[in-house]
Parts: sequence; structure tokens; C-alpha cells
Amino acid sequence: MSAQHLDSSDASATKAPDIRDLERFLYAEARLLDEQQWPEWEALFTDDGEYWVPATPGQPDGINHQSIMYETKLLRAVRLKRYSHPNAISLQPLPRSVHVLSNVMLDEFDGADGSCVVNSRFIMFQYRRDEQHTFGGSCTHRLVMTPAGYRIASKRVDLVNCDAAMENILICF
Repeated sequence: MSAQHLDSSDASATKAPDIRDLERFLYAEARLLDEQQWPEWEALFTDDGEYWVPATPGQPDGINHQSIMYETKLLRAVRLKRYSHPNAISLQPLPRSVHVLSNVMLDEFDGADGSCVVNSRFIMFQYRRDEQHTFGGSCTHRLVMTPAGYRIASKRVDLVNCDAAMENILICF
């Protein structure tokens, strides 16, 4: 992270966002996931937005390497529709979750278009059918400013144990 990414001496450039605004956005996203408000969560993404959970530490991309999850708008829509489909017996009941976020940092900021890269740490508890699972790691959001506010152009979730054997992951991080 370099200082030039975080502020600009050019008076015509967009001012760097307040970290509290970025935190509020991430907290709101986590709440939508915990409350299973899938259409509202999906609306946070840009049309070309990607959601990616790498399968190995330091994985360079989600297209040329196997991933735990790599979703574009179409794949997210398929998964989210499945969550609410009455014939998806394997998903009944849906898991409940709690996301705890911390260490929200602005890593990069582009004053020309207002886009930014935000890194955070998380712990997510998931409960379903008398079993609780704990996941932890870091998230890297690339956010773009739109007339409706920030939207997610990409979300990368690096699980601490991404290369470990794990059961099916049923909910988003």
C-alpha cells in the first residue's frame, strides 16, 4: 500500500472516502448475508462483479485455477435461487450465520473515478442441523462509486484454512 493510493494532491481529484463509510458498507453487506436477504445482497454487486473464494493461499486468479467458489452474476443468481427453492431439500433448513468484521483498511484509492480497494478481517459462525462451523480470514473488496453508492466490482475471500478438507460451504462469507 503506497501513500499515493490513499490521498491525492490534485485538487480536481475525488476525495478519499471516510473509513467509517467503508465500514458501514461492509457491515451492511454482512447483515444482508446474516439475514439471508439474497436479492439485496446481489444488488450490491456491479453487473460484472465477481465473488471469489480461492482454494489455495496466494492463488493468482479464479479463472485458471480451481477455487472453492468463483461466481459471476449468472452463477450467483443460480445459487441464490436455489437457496429459496422448495425442492432444494439438502438446503433445508438454511444455515444461520453471524459475520464479525474487523480491521477495515483502505488499501488503494483512485481519485479519478472514486474506486477503492478495501481489506478487512472476518470470523463467520454458521449453524445448521445441530452443527456449528467457524470460518475466518480476510476479504478484499474492490468497490466502485455509482449514483446509488458503492457497489462491489469484486470480492475475494481468503479463508485461513482454504487448503484444508472441509464440508460443504452453504452460505456466503
